[in-house]
Amino acid sequence: MSAAAEVAPGLERLTVPQPIADGHGTAVAPVPTRTGLSLIFPCYNEAERLPQTLAAYLARLSREPGAVEVLVVDDGSTDETFAVARAVAARDHRVRVIRSQPNHGKGFGVRTGVLEANGELIVFTDADGSYGPGEVARVTAALADAPVAIGSRPAGWATGPPARRLASRLFNRAIWAVLGLPFGDTQCGLKGFRRHAALEVFGRARLDGFAFDAEVLFLARRLGLAISEVPVRAEERDGSKVQLVVDALGMVRDVLRVRRWAVSGDYDRAVHQAADTCSTVTLGAELGRAAEPG
Repeated sequence: MSAAAEVAPGLERLTVPQPIADGHGTAVAPVPTRTGLSLIFPCYNEAERLPQTLAAYLARLSREPGAVEVLVVDDGSTDETFAVARAVAARDHRVRVIRSQPNHGKGFGVRTGVLEANGELIVFTDADGSYGPGEVARVTAALADAPVAIGSRPAGWATGPPARRLASRLFNRAIWAVLGLPFGDTQCGLKGFRRHAALEVFGRARLDGFAFDAEVLFLARRLGLAISEVPVRAEERDGSKVQLVVDALGMVRDVLRVRRWAVSGDYDRAVHQAADTCSTVTLGAELGRAAEPG
């Protein structure tokens, strides 16, 4: 099996579909599909870690036209994240860079990337590289059986300071009590969606902060979408953006807001589009192609 197939199994099925019958027994060419996989990296001040993360993934992903796109969403960084990402996009046609100002939060960055994505499969993961290509492969493969697949870090695989792990467990219990989410790890930074599921869920999502994961899972269940939990291993990285006490209190507040919006029917109203969330500068495929040697 090639490295590209390991990272994104099933892309061949999406990008080279088989002929179908036209109803009269005659095989006809299938309608062309979109990009096979969109891989999204939400970023805030990741100039130091982003190059290594992108290099690890781009070395493993297919270069076949239409197979993969990598979206880097720079959510108001104050360091050189945008310049670093733009330099990668200039060298590699698979990379697109989306920039928003000012900083809104990880939920905003992920939502912006999802609504801009072209992929039949849409996966997001952390820009610090805590989830490697092999873990993304597990989640991507699970989308063959369910419209939503989420990474879940088993207790024995957990890393990080004990206080942070305890806070994560307590937050999961709070989510169970308030939103009825029966998942062992709602905050894992690796989740994947088939395109229709991604647009239905993120088109309704509202939260910009770290509690967006809980909102996304709540909406998926509300829409009746099957969700597959996939065991994944995360490698601890220095420089976490989570401020334990402050962010934990904010996340609990946001979870209560999700419950209130659900009761009031706000989630049943108009679906957001990418243009409604921010004004972005997008660089990528065109810039990459222009920089390639003839």
